[in-house]
Amino acid sequence: MNPELKRRGLIVLVLCIAAFASGALLSSETLMSKLPVYERYRCALCHTVSEPVTGNAPLNVFGIDFHANGDKWDNALAMKDSDLDGFTNGFELGDGEGDGIPDISMERSNPGNAYDKPSSVDEESWGIIKKLFTDQHRSSLR
Repeated sequence: MNPELKRRGLIVLVLCIAAFASGALLSSETLMSKLPVYERYRCALCHTVSEPVTGNAPLNVFGIDFHANGDKWDNALAMKDSDLDGFTNGFELGDGEGDGIPDISMERSNPGNAYDKPSSVDEESWGIIKKLFTDQHRSSLR
C-alpha cells in the first residue's frame, strides 16, 4: 500500500476518534446541564463511575430513570426515589418541584447512590445550633 495513502488513512482515523470522543464529552455536558445542579457529583449523578469513558460508562439507577424520562428533568423525575434511599430525586438535587430552579446551590446527595444520603441537618438549622452553643459558651464566661 502507498505510504502516503496509509498516512492519510491514519489521519482520518485519528480525526474520527477525536470527533467521537469530543461529541461524547459535549453530550454529557449537555445532559448534565438539564439537571438543576450537578457540580459536586458531575458524571457520577448518572453513571456508576465518576470518570466515565466511552464503553465504560454504565448508568446507575438515577441515570437509567433520567434516560427513560427522555433525558429531561421534570416533576415526575423529581418526585421519584431512584435509589430507594427514602429521599426523592428532587430533594437530593435541591429541586423538589422539578421545575429546574434549584432551591439550593449544591446537591444534598447523589440520587443514583443509595448509600449517599442527605444530611439531616440543613445549613440554616446548623447555624441555629451553632449559635446556641456560642451563646451558651459566652454566658458561662460571665
